[in-house]
Amino acid sequence: MTNLLRKVKSLGRKASRQAVVGLALGGGGVRGLAHVGVLSVFQRAAIPVKAIAGSSMGAIVGVAYALNPDFSKEFMAKQMADLGLSVQGGLLENGRDKESFVQKIRQFIDTERFIVDAMLGWGILPETRILESLRRLMLGKRLEETQIAIAVVATDLLSGDKIVFREGPADFAIQASSALPGFLPPVDDQDRLLADGAFIDLIPTTVVRDLGADFVIAVDVDQEGLRVEVHNGLEAFLRAVDLCARHHKRHHLESADLVIRPDFDQAVKPLDFSKAELCIEAGEQAAEQMLPELREQMNRQHSLSKTASTEG
Repeated sequence: MTNLLRKVKSLGRKASRQAVVGLALGGGGVRGLAHVGVLSVFQRAAIPVKAIAGSSMGAIVGVAYALNPDFSKEFMAKQMADLGLSVQGGLLENGRDKESFVQKIRQFIDTERFIVDAMLGWGILPETRILESLRRLMLGKRLEETQIAIAVVATDLLSGDKIVFREGPADFAIQASSALPGFLPPVDDQDRLLADGAFIDLIPTTVVRDLGADFVIAVDVDQEGLRVEVHNGLEAFLRAVDLCARHHKRHHLESADLVIRPDFDQAVKPLDFSKAELCIEAGEQAAEQMLPELREQMNRQHSLSKTASTEG
């Protein structure tokens, strides 16, 4: 166990102190940028976040928050825009009934390209550019260099195991955690083949508790109540991934002390990065609305801990 983890765990055991706040940040593609808004609000409100566990986009945002001193909603919006992550062409377009013949042909060609690239290669997104951007975002640092306990979740496609990174190069960990098959290639790690952490632990609440957090805030960016239209094979694949993750997400949310659910006010597809600023703002609004309840629960838990300590 690293010195940082010992420090965090010791804080959690001291009942007379304020609760150790931990965040569990889930995946969800561009919707995961809502985490940026949540963390920005917590910064301004001086909420003492001491531990973060993240999967997929939650890992990218959480590690950037912990390691990059330039972290802000403006900075992260620019970083995502520079990545150019949106799937181009007609793959994610809406308004099917209004499509022209040319648009339909373009959508067919783009869908065919996705299938060929995904089946014969490892992905359709610009891997080299994305990895270079992630390295710049992480400043070449290691996970253990932060003052916040960090855990990054990935999935081993060979064994089916959950892999949790708590130390090592930050860019390697988030590359593995965000490697969505068909879009980015899985990461070779000795005898493991690592892919998106959201497959095995969409919102890693138990992982952040293992870091020493005794007050866990989960950020759920799913759009569970929204009716979704599926127009092609790519959208069907992404929808299936969402439904699979949702099935076991609910179990993990039960162990959270507080759940923040951003309202995006419209359907946001996982790879539509043109909605990045909208997602950040949704996270900011949701966190602002939850601040009174968050402070009330933290104060209540602190009072109970002090009472237990006095009686003991």
